[in-house]
Amino acid sequence: MSRDRSMPEAMDYRAGRKFRIRRPKEISRVFREGRRATDGVMTLLAAPNGQAESRFAPAVATKHGNAVRRNRLKRLCREAFRLSRPELPPGWDYVMLPRRGISPSLETLRASLRCLGLRVTGEQPPPPPPPPRGTS
Repeated sequence: MSRDRSMPEAMDYRAGRKFRIRRPKEISRVFREGRRATDGVMTLLAAPNGQAESRFAPAVATKHGNAVRRNRLKRLCREAFRLSRPELPPGWDYVMLPRRGISPSLETLRASLRCLGLRVTGEQPPPPPPPPRGTS
């Protein structure tokens, strides 16, 4: 079966090793040199990495609960990054620190990651225009 060439290419949502920050030294660099943005769901740190792709690492403290809870939260964070990667500025290393005391959904994490990712990298979109005023 031939592929229709008029259709745009699908986005690559793979989450391979090249999209992960794996070494503790690299994570420490993001903590040391990175910019920080916070909201009610998480704190996001970002530092330029000099590469074409962005990379990611979740940082979940033991204060979040037992291993089952921490691992579930890390899986949610990784999935939020995997799905949001096309909307984030490329060439950055991101470290996500979820807040304690909340159980965020995947959609909550994705929305927060997109917003904080644009804010921390300085590529925040302009604010929406003010609503039109009615004439009386």
